[in-house]
Amino acid sequence: MIIRGYGIELIRLRHEDIELVRLKRNSEHVRRHMEYREEISPEMQEKWFAGINTVRNNYFIIVHEGVKIGLISGADIHWEKKETRNGGIFIWEQEYWNTTIPLSASFLLTDISFILGLEKTFIRVLRDNTKAIAFNRQLGYRIVDEHDENYNQLYVLTQDHYEAKTAKLRETLLRKTDPQFICNIDDPDLPWNRNIINIYDNLSTAQKKNLVLTFKSSEV
Repeated sequence: MIIRGYGIELIRLRHEDIELVRLKRNSEHVRRHMEYREEISPEMQEKWFAGINTVRNNYFIIVHEGVKIGLISGADIHWEKKETRNGGIFIWEQEYWNTTIPLSASFLLTDISFILGLEKTFIRVLRDNTKAIAFNRQLGYRIVDEHDENYNQLYVLTQDHYEAKTAKLRETLLRKTDPQFICNIDDPDLPWNRNIINIYDNLSTAQKKNLVLTFKSSEV
């Protein structure tokens, strides 16, 4: 599965890319911002991938102009409750940290999630990671409990707060790119792809104007 919009691509994580993700996740400039900071072994990565490569998890490599620059995810998705229980993003190419690309990736996955019917996304942010807190508040995330003393704090995003916080910036970014999002399905028989197809079939005409579903053969 490849999702295109805001001038970037989100490519669903495949086995061939998990070693790249492991190496980047182990780099000091990334893991110092994570709750788990121990080195991840190849065996641990294999076990992790086997657990997340399901219909309830969407992990995507962020690609900008052909370069793989980071990972973004909507994990532990409860489609029936319309919630993403664990969202996340990390950019391993530091030259992109102070650009609009991380925002574009977050906008794209969030927009797609809301189009597909999800209503809430939860994330956790370390209380001393001030840049991540500011980044996520810019998207409309709010801390669930202002008095939460946990080091890893819970935030929630709803569609109304997201749209209120980001409407102008999203409009500006979309003027520079194609305003229509494209989701290309590589293999319709894979369970996560089949789930997206089934949801898409039940979308309204207006929603389908914002998101076009294509199949690999149509892009040859």
